[in-house]
Amino acid sequence: MASNLPPAPKIDGEAMLEVFVHRSMKFSGAPLNSDSPYGDGARLAVLGSKILEAVYTDVLFNQRPMLPADDIRKQVSKLQEKVNEWVEGYRWREKVRCTPGTKLDAPEETRVLFDSYVGAVFVGGGYKAVRDWIGALVGEAQPPAQQGLYAEPEYKRPKVEPVSGWGAYAPPPQANPFPQPPIYGHPPPPAIPPPPLPGNPLAPGQPHSAFLPLFNQTAQQRRLEVQYPAQFSGPAHAGRWTVQCLVNGIEKGIGTGPSKQLAKEEAARQAYHAMGWAPRV
Repeated sequence: MASNLPPAPKIDGEAMLEVFVHRSMKFSGAPLNSDSPYGDGARLAVLGSKILEAVYTDVLFNQRPMLPADDIRKQVSKLQEKVNEWVEGYRWREKVRCTPGTKLDAPEETRVLFDSYVGAVFVGGGYKAVRDWIGALVGEAQPPAQQGLYAEPEYKRPKVEPVSGWGAYAPPPQANPFPQPPIYGHPPPPAIPPPPLPGNPLAPGQPHSAFLPLFNQTAQQRRLEVQYPAQFSGPAHAGRWTVQCLVNGIEKGIGTGPSKQLAKEEAARQAYHAMGWAPRV
């Protein structure tokens, strides 16, 4: 079924952790992550719920032939059915890391999962990214080319005309005595997708589970203070992040990577083993 759905917009690694690590895995009463643009998955779900309903209504409003207002309301009231189909089609429940006994197929859990993903897409790509995605899911042939009935097209913008009439004088163009040679820029390097997160041997049934939430949860349960100071080096388009994992001010792990989140994940993995929390094999 997943092959029948358009690809979901990409979200970064930090958003993936917030969306696909269930709240049951997180320490109760944990403070919001002020270093993250998301805060936590619950905030993303609140934002995504409102954005999803607005975008879905927008898509229905622009359907042709036009739908009457009552039909729009009726279809919006059945949005949960669509969400169930989409989550099932993307097979997202299989990617969620949660505690045993969590019923991910419950309607409220399904909605939170989809809403938080929508929220992450909106934070990363704005309204248009969500609008294009939901329109494609609904089967919209082509999104409206122009948002807003009275948006002014390019050809109607006023252009400044040269002054004419008595006294107007424009000097003749002068040739440049020192012509500049053409500059041939190098094309930008192709985008390289980030490597997958390191595997977690502590969860054999879920090889792609991340260490970071597990480490943070364990540290909070043991009343340990954890900090992740980070540094960036190199050019903006090809630099690397270096992140330390400090436990009560002592370095227990250090990670590097093309993104801050991957470097942070590696630092947490090293720290988890350094603290002796990993079971001996």
